[in-house]
Amino acid sequence: MSAQAAGGALLSATGICVDYEGKRAVDGFSLEIQRGGFVGVMGQPGCGKSTAALALLGLVRPPGRITAGRVLWQGRNLLEMDERQLAGIRGSQIGLVTQSPRSSLHPMLTVGAQLVRVYRAHTSASRREAREHALEMLRLVGIQEPARRLDAYVHELSTGMAQRVVIAMALCNQPALLVADEPTSGLDVTIQAQVLDRLWEAAGQLGSAVLLVTQDLGIVANYCDRVVVMDRGGVVEEQTVHGFFQAPRHQYSRRVVGLQTLVSASSPQPDAIRNAAGPEAEDVLVRVRGLRKVFRVPGRTEPLAAVDDIDLAISRGECVGLVGESGSGKTTAGRCILRLEDPDAGEILFAGKALHQMRPVELRAERARMQIVFQDPLDSMNPRWTVEQVIREPLDLATELSTGERRNRILELSRATGLPLDALERRPRELSAGLQQRVAVARAMVTRPDFVVLDEPTSALTPETTAELVGLLRDLRGRYGVAYLLISHDLTTIRDACDRVVVLYLGQVVEEGLTEQIFGAPRHPYTRALIAAHLSADPNSRRVDQTDRTGLLGEIVPVSESLMGCRLSPRCPHAVSRCRAETQSLEAQADGRRVRCWRALEGDLE
Repeated sequence: MSAQAAGGALLSATGICVDYEGKRAVDGFSLEIQRGGFVGVMGQPGCGKSTAALALLGLVRPPGRITAGRVLWQGRNLLEMDERQLAGIRGSQIGLVTQSPRSSLHPMLTVGAQLVRVYRAHTSASRREAREHALEMLRLVGIQEPARRLDAYVHELSTGMAQRVVIAMALCNQPALLVADEPTSGLDVTIQAQVLDRLWEAAGQLGSAVLLVTQDLGIVANYCDRVVVMDRGGVVEEQTVHGFFQAPRHQYSRRVVGLQTLVSASSPQPDAIRNAAGPEAEDVLVRVRGLRKVFRVPGRTEPLAAVDDIDLAISRGECVGLVGESGSGKTTAGRCILRLEDPDAGEILFAGKALHQMRPVELRAERARMQIVFQDPLDSMNPRWTVEQVIREPLDLATELSTGERRNRILELSRATGLPLDALERRPRELSAGLQQRVAVARAMVTRPDFVVLDEPTSALTPETTAELVGLLRDLRGRYGVAYLLISHDLTTIRDACDRVVVLYLGQVVEEGLTEQIFGAPRHPYTRALIAAHLSADPNSRRVDQTDRTGLLGEIVPVSESLMGCRLSPRCPHAVSRCRAETQSLEAQADGRRVRCWRALEGDLE
């Protein structure tokens, strides 16, 4: 039986079952992949999508076993082949891109040595020919200075660059099918777009089909032709990408697409501050002037300014978004504002009080009014405590409420955050990631603070849970009048939750304005690159259909403080000699926003 006989499919899988010690993880999984197709497989965590994708290659993580089904590849059942036969197909005809790039690369071998090994394992090429081919593959996936990277080790690469190397390795022998399991999880929005662009372009040039496992609706909408939805180990829906977003069929699909649409369509707050430059003096709750934090980094002769001369104002009840790539200084800024880190310079005023001058004992008295939700909720909770003890801790430390009053406050916040009452007696590790984040929010809100810093609160959540959390934060804001500083590189969350947005690059504010200004008409080249890389869950404006996808060059790299010009100039496609020679200042524009770019201020980038 040929591939053409199987309906013209490149790969045809039927009735795959995978068991783990008697528990079924994949149940009757069936799928056909056409030549040149780009198929997205999605579903909630634990639905079996990654396990099913690996099973297509005859792989399963121990102690799992493939107990039933067949995978036809060029008329032969992969699941009936021995390891020697499978080894001849894996890497040559079918490539695999795993979720964690560093764990897929050998720490003791150079990038070039690993690429050469993969290529020579399936060809008769000499070492010299294989090295030249490796160089071409690094160019294909968009790695800058590929000749130098050939001799680099994995620990010398950024996460984004390591992921590109894994993709280059998977494409090394021009496979007919590439299986990519969450290939961009944990990457910044700009690097994610670069990696996916290169994956899509390389697959197109080589004529490879792609099976992409993801939870990200934006990735599916922008890159996939077909969508396969899994639930409880089986396929419950399969549609074209346009059909999926227009009329999802399964209840999970309808819920995820519906929540995304509902949250995005609603405005942040009807009484939000509408001044692009921030609130008037009498409305300010948090005022930051000239904030600066410097770190000494081993191997660097000059100190690294993680936060450099930041000015910021937040009013009561306002939500301000702080965005930028990893390494831009967002988290350090948030921690300095709360005095969890001591700044090296600047003023921090909270409700008129000078936090930057307070001694620890004075700060403790203000902690009830200022709270934080950390990026990883589980790491910030005592694993031996119950959820009720976790939520009660701030009340014990910062209030004089009676035992009964504390219990009532905990029950109030549990209801407000959507925590089931039986969760209060459980340990944090027994809860899902979404419920853990709700516990973190309840703990932050239990003292009824005036101001909360939210540090990447959606980074580990599914699209469904993210949308629910954004709705929850909006509801709590309306109920308690709390102000937020929302730190994130998830632009969908920022757009849906915030009144104003502050864009940070290498410790400096490069643009600040109303949310609709930043997303509707960004001015600074860095802001433009962030917005352009944002993958909207709308298949009618697909990134792959755009003729110009030019973005930033390379990845964020700390620069010397002695650099006179714009810090973005090494990566900016619009940079000219004046950009590299002239210090940029943050200037107000006619519409109220502030921009740190002379070309944008003079209208050169219109």
